Amino acid sequence: MKNNTKEKTVTVRLPRISGKNDAVFVSVGERSWRIKRGCDVNIPMCAYDVLCNSELAQDKAVSYIERVH
Repeated sequence: MKNNTKEKTVTVRLPRISGKNDAVFVSVGERSWRIKRGCDVNIPMCAYDVLCNSELAQDKAVSYIERVH
């Protein structure tokens, strides 16, 4: 059954990074998005949350690596 309420979205612009793919793949449940770097893109809040959590996890990983080396 479809819900007729409009899903909240947010506009993001992922930075272009030399040597990185030109898009980021995000998946939530059975839905997925390919978010192009360097362009304003509207995505659902659930996809935005995944991007934020991914960035946080990367920051923690870098901190850990710096601490143990």
